[in-house]
Amino acid sequence: MKNILGFQEDGLRAIHFYINGLDYPVVAAEYTDHDTCAFQYLDSNVKAGIMNSEQICEWCMNHRIYFRLLYGIRLRHILLNPRKAWEFLELRFRLKQYAQMCGFS
Repeated sequence: MKNILGFQEDGLRAIHFYINGLDYPVVAAEYTDHDTCAFQYLDSNVKAGIMNSEQICEWCMNHRIYFRLLYGIRLRHILLNPRKAWEFLELRFRLKQYAQMCGFS
């Protein structure tokens, strides 16, 4: 099977990118009609500046929508901006804890 940004291509309707005004870019995949309706709500909240990267990820988990953070830790990131790299690792840790708490892992 082919992957697009880590998402399965089969049944993929759209990919939504959330970049502007966020600390870490998030990409989410739309597969079903339920996802289409959910993304209308999410898009309006993100455009209004109500949600940050972590809240978008938690919202996707709660609505069973596949997502990815488009920020990776590389040596270059650590050397150029160690604080942001550390905050990203903390964000990933908090998201893993949230997923475990909600029974997603």
